[in-house]
Amino acid sequence: MALIKNPVFSYSVMAEKSLLTCRYLAIIVAIAAPISTAVTSVACIAMLVTWLISGQVWQSLKVSANQPAGKMLLVFFSWLIVSSLYADTDWADKVTTLLSWKKLLYTFLLLGFFYQTKWKRRLIYYYLAVMSFLSVITVCLWLLDIQFDWKWAAAGIIMTNHTSQSLAFVLAVLCCIFVFKEALSLKVKYLAIGLIVLFVVNIFFVSASRSGYLALPVATFFLIVNLYGYKKLPHTLAAMAIALVLVALTSSTLQQRIKLAWEENKNSQTSETLTSIGVRDIFRQNTIELIKQKPLLGYGTSSFKAVYSTYAAAKYQDWRGESVSDPHNQYLFVWLENGLLGLLLFLAYIYSAIKQGVTQKSYGVIGASVLIVFVTTSLFNSHFKTFPEGHLLAFFVGCLLSRQPINKAGESIA
Repeated sequence: MALIKNPVFSYSVMAEKSLLTCRYLAIIVAIAAPISTAVTSVACIAMLVTWLISGQVWQSLKVSANQPAGKMLLVFFSWLIVSSLYADTDWADKVTTLLSWKKLLYTFLLLGFFYQTKWKRRLIYYYLAVMSFLSVITVCLWLLDIQFDWKWAAAGIIMTNHTSQSLAFVLAVLCCIFVFKEALSLKVKYLAIGLIVLFVVNIFFVSASRSGYLALPVATFFLIVNLYGYKKLPHTLAAMAIALVLVALTSSTLQQRIKLAWEENKNSQTSETLTSIGVRDIFRQNTIELIKQKPLLGYGTSSFKAVYSTYAAAKYQDWRGESVSDPHNQYLFVWLENGLLGLLLFLAYIYSAIKQGVTQKSYGVIGASVLIVFVTTSLFNSHFKTFPEGHLLAFFVGCLLSRQPINKAGESIA
């Protein structure tokens, strides 16, 4: 009898350990996403393998599909697939574009097995520990004016690029604000305040990323209002206004980046060279003109590069006519490829995810705040699809918004 039961017992133990490993790997991906594409890729594959071995695939998928954010993700992905059928591109391009959205599939999977509070707590504290360590290093490198020899090289930039580093520290600030609200000793609260200051220095002084400048105040305001309510709104606005003024007056990096953005935007139509803000203005104008021609259904999933490049090449004879695959605006990208219907489904997912996080309170509020970060930055980027930012978004939102399944009696299943 022991020989018969032993294999079953062994598989049960292996499945349990696989799910445990799967959750730890999800935390590793969330932390590694802005730091290393190699570690992120390997950890994602390992997470999927352990998830399959766990024997919880069907059960976790049902849990994901029963959540508002999960339902809207399924609807949005269904439309992406349908939309690819009428795109005038080959199947290789269609598959490539569909795979570029796979980060949101990770969100869907995580909704189904990361619902236990202890795992959310581990994610927050492990993430803060790593980011605290890295923030000290980056500030020291910045003060010593030490930089590494790669594409985004600048003093103090050690992650994938300055934008991913800036947004990683924005998320760290949100985590600190949340942790500060818990029952902590006075020493730990002082430590949290010190870490917030350190992260803010990284965002506004070390990094040249305008995404971080914009996202931090917006997401911080959203988080504080949902944590403390509207009664403290005047105090919140006053404190944030004072902090932003101080930063604006003391950060030469911020001043230079804002000044450069203003000049590039003003000269976008006359500049002889491609500029970061100028090219975004050109992308926006041309994309809107193309959207007006097919506003309802769009040109189909994977169509942007072919449609835009043909249009721009016929309109311009300089850098403005170069081929591009993204307008640096997530919403315009979705609207052009998937039409107004696709855009509304995309916005419906965002709304349902934010609402799910806010109504859950606790860790769900951080998840909703993280989504607010990328909803804001995606006005000028396509961060739902880019590798470091997309994975950072997908794993934080999936892990923190996940909620416990409810049994037939209406009770949460641990």
